[in-house]
Amino acid sequence: GGTYVLGHSMTLADVSLFASLGFPASGEGLSEVAAILPSGCPTLRWMNTISQHPAVREAAQLAVGVAKNAEAQLEAGAEIDPLLSGMSYLEGATPGCVTTRFPPEPSGYLHVGHAKAVLLNDYYARRYKGRLVVRFDDTNPTKEKDEYQESIVEDLGKIGVKPDVVTFTSDYFETIKQYALWMIENGLAFMDDTPQEQMQKERMDRQNSKHRGQSPTEALEYFNLMCSGKKEGKAWCLRAKIDMSSDNGTMRDPVLYRQNTESPHHRSGTKYKAYPTYDLACPIVDSIEGVTHALRTTEYDDRNAQFAWIQRALGLRRVRIQTFARMNFMYTVMSKRKLTWFVDTGKVTGWDDPRFPTVRGVSRRGIDVGALKRFMCSQGASRRIVNMEWGKFWAENKKEIDKRAKRFMAIDKVDHVALTVTNAAGEGMEFLSTDYLPKDPSFGKRLVRIGRRVLLETVDTDGMEVGENIVLTRWGVIQLTKVEGGLEGVHVPDGDVKAARRKLSWLADVPENIPVVLSEFDNLVSKEKLEEDDKFEDFINPNTQAETEVIGDVGLKTLKEHDIIQLERRGFYRVDRPYVNGSKKLMLFMIPDGKKKAMSGLDGKLAHR
Repeated sequence: GGTYVLGHSMTLADVSLFASLGFPASGEGLSEVAAILPSGCPTLRWMNTISQHPAVREAAQLAVGVAKNAEAQLEAGAEIDPLLSGMSYLEGATPGCVTTRFPPEPSGYLHVGHAKAVLLNDYYARRYKGRLVVRFDDTNPTKEKDEYQESIVEDLGKIGVKPDVVTFTSDYFETIKQYALWMIENGLAFMDDTPQEQMQKERMDRQNSKHRGQSPTEALEYFNLMCSGKKEGKAWCLRAKIDMSSDNGTMRDPVLYRQNTESPHHRSGTKYKAYPTYDLACPIVDSIEGVTHALRTTEYDDRNAQFAWIQRALGLRRVRIQTFARMNFMYTVMSKRKLTWFVDTGKVTGWDDPRFPTVRGVSRRGIDVGALKRFMCSQGASRRIVNMEWGKFWAENKKEIDKRAKRFMAIDKVDHVALTVTNAAGEGMEFLSTDYLPKDPSFGKRLVRIGRRVLLETVDTDGMEVGENIVLTRWGVIQLTKVEGGLEGVHVPDGDVKAARRKLSWLADVPENIPVVLSEFDNLVSKEKLEEDDKFEDFINPNTQAETEVIGDVGLKTLKEHDIIQLERRGFYRVDRPYVNGSKKLMLFMIPDGKKKAMSGLDGKLAHR
């Protein structure tokens, strides 16, 4: 129902009339107009209908800044997902009109610190039915390589991010150069050959450069010399003419362009001999590419004024900036230089080593993409830089993988004890059927071999007594009839499973069992938070990987790389290499679960993290 000017739904005619009445969406506005209308007038009914319309209510909230929420429902039936816990609204965002961007430099591998930035950008782009631009900020040819560019796109896929468009700052080099020339012509930038250390001192002392007053003609001459690649041009750089007396250091005439002839650019080759800095390129390209919201970490706070100044000075469309805090993890090195040291010294196997905080490293460790997204978003709105405990993330991760990790059993290859079940079937092929996931039978069933000779973990047999009832998980109750000189017992078909104190993992001792190698990992560094002046080499953890050989259930033969499973009473594992044969064993990597101790007495060889 409802009353409209035309037809049975709101049209532009309703909006125009409503606006001409002063947009009376609030109670106060309605009563002011109602006071001059006769009682029972259809216009009142129409005003009530329009003022209650979701789009009008949202627009009114946005206009008066009450809702702190820019989610006007612009189309009939348009729905927007509730905001994820921990996230904040995007200021001034409307569905269908949001473009976010993630601008990595193609000079290294993505790490979990980057993951927060890209996942927040992706979240907002999807929530507001907008676009995500992944733009390679390739303005420094000395550091960049194609291999990094390819790895970044691949890593984004590993964390479930599919950009709507991939672009390169280098696509805009000519455009950025024209803007730089325009700044020179209009007296907004000058060329400077002050040595770097002296320039830093002048900026600290708020002292103008001797070249600040140069004419545009002179500046243009030096700009062209810098861009020619000639040796004489190397000393010169382009600086913005902003405000050397500013309390904000980034506004004290920042460098916008400098020569770089050290190596060819990985895309434009040797066409350019000078390149824009990120400070100039970013505000220009953000505006050109239609970015509506630039998410930046809090360490850029001072630079935001500079970003806005460049967009204003160049007459560019304004891009809104929303800030969030960088995320650090305890006992974790993120610096590219330090991570490279670990690779070069052979302390890790490569950039995808499961002990590394790179996206490819933590992926091999067994992260769930949904858990990672939720975890990062739960910290999304926070502007406080936190040193996060890995345990908190792994506890979230466990909640997800627990829902789908199929259950299997394995017994230590060396530390095991045989139990003879005297009334079990002899040499025949006897099986029992059990659920892959006891909590969710929809995952199907698997067959488990049973037999007279069963293997138990040695640690589980301490203190066993004749007459004691034990439970072999998924099989049933066994009453022990002999302990000294070898364990023996009888299967009790209708035994009371709940009454037994010991519930054990086990394996029928049959030739079909397969060899499995379990790997556990620990932190590469032994200090919770490395400070700037710490020599990180002094805090290297000497013992960060341990392997255990176990005998595995034959069902483990079916697993593929990346499958995540649970070995009952041991923990969760990711398949790093599937089973091939006796010499190419199944390789499983333990996934931490946020607990300090293992799930049972079966503690691993390293701290459980």
